[in-house]
Amino acid sequence: MHPRLTIQPAARDATLATVLLLAAVWAGSDGFADVDRALLGYLAATLVATFGTVLRASAFWRRPASAFFARALVSGLRSPAGLRTVFATAGGDLAAQRFVARRSRARWAAHLLLSLGTLAGSAISLPLVFGWMYFVADGEDVYRVIVGGVPVGRFALDGVVAWLVFHALVLAACAVVAGATYFLALRVRARRLPETATAFHLGPLLLLLTVALSGLALPATHAYPALFALAVRAHEAAVVVFLLALPCSKLGHVLIRPLQVGVRLVRSPDAPRVSCAGCGAPFAPAVQRAAVERLLAARGLRFDRSLRDCPQCRRRALAAAQAAVLGAYFQPPLAGARPAPARSRVEAA
Repeated sequence: MHPRLTIQPAARDATLATVLLLAAVWAGSDGFADVDRALLGYLAATLVATFGTVLRASAFWRRPASAFFARALVSGLRSPAGLRTVFATAGGDLAAQRFVARRSRARWAAHLLLSLGTLAGSAISLPLVFGWMYFVADGEDVYRVIVGGVPVGRFALDGVVAWLVFHALVLAACAVVAGATYFLALRVRARRLPETATAFHLGPLLLLLTVALSGLALPATHAYPALFALAVRAHEAAVVVFLLALPCSKLGHVLIRPLQVGVRLVRSPDAPRVSCAGCGAPFAPAVQRAAVERLLAARGLRFDRSLRDCPQCRRRALAAAQAAVLGAYFQPPLAGARPAPARSRVEAA
């Protein structure tokens, strides 16, 4: 599929998602009446980030190779066995992120702190920015929670619920600071990061750290009006820059990661597999190899023999071809390889 043919429907999806979000904000905030004017900058940046993120994710999901796994994911939701695999994979890889734990327990803990802190902060902040949720004083010691214009609960200011409500963003910011600091320390300690990749790898971490630290500065400077006003502007600027950079950074993979569930469905142990034409060992799911052959054939590329060999047999065939060209001896002997010509002892020395 030509890139332009992918971008056009992706732009349509991004426009539709942005319009639907704006309509949801209008409906949930009583026609924008409940939207806090002090948060309009956050709202505008969120709409721009929504368009850019959906554009990137939709274009990626519509690529032929990605669409194959996306179709596998959708078909898996239609069967009980596939549904169990989807929930198990989503819980292990997307929620618990066990694939990171295989590398390092410390890295896994930091990854959880960073991701869960970011998600929790977004889940708390976005309803406030959209005007879907706000708090109204009910006397001097009680607050009412309003969601979509409907009162849904009350809590006392001196209770545990009030402490959690007013400190939830602080806890989320502390988690982000801990996770981002750990990964920044790893990057700096390694000192092997290419210069061209520095902004791509360090930029999101620095942005997350700036957003979290400026957010923590808000309660810390609340008793100092001048410093508090400065912290408010700094935090808003950091969040706006972060949201605008979100579609272009590696953090946008959040909407791409679910494709891993489709990969697990295709590569499940009970899926039919094809055997290697060279050694006879099963090595690839039949549906995946058929899809690869169709994608390559659509572009005029045919690697019939190579696609029917396992990776080990492909490496042996490559080594045999190189041995035939160089006149070297290949072990084990393969067709096309021949022993090297005899050399004198002087030449060997």
